[in-house]
Amino acid sequence: MRNLFQKARKSDRDGMTAIYAAIAASLIVMASPASRPASAQVSTDKTAVSFNGDWQGALDVQSATLRLVLHVTTTDGKTEAVLISIDQNEAHLPATSIERAGDTMKFDLLTIDGHYTGKLSADEHSVDGTWSQNGVDLPLTLTRK
Repeated sequence: MRNLFQKARKSDRDGMTAIYAAIAASLIVMASPASRPASAQVSTDKTAVSFNGDWQGALDVQSATLRLVLHVTTTDGKTEAVLISIDQNEAHLPATSIERAGDTMKFDLLTIDGHYTGKLSADEHSVDGTWSQNGVDLPLTLTRK
């Protein structure tokens, strides 16, 4: 019985390792220009403008930490965002959408099945939220730099 339990625990760890590896790999793959969308859908919501600037955070993916920067700009009323994965050769992944509804910030990177939803702090200097990708949810706090 003891061996069975140990094997099950090892199997669970191996399964989680595979999931975390898939997340990291999909971020790497998206660094390729061929995999980027030709035209990202952007927000025209004026409240999204308050997100302009660089937001930095880190995803803890098992034994690795992936540092990320979300670069947000608004031009002619259109807000665009690019997620930069610092630890993956500074891969630039354009967001397919970004929006703000009240104190909630959301952005999507549909090309890698990535989604973020977070709550903006009262001083608007940080967003505490969740990065979701390939069925895995990870905490991610973004801080304005």
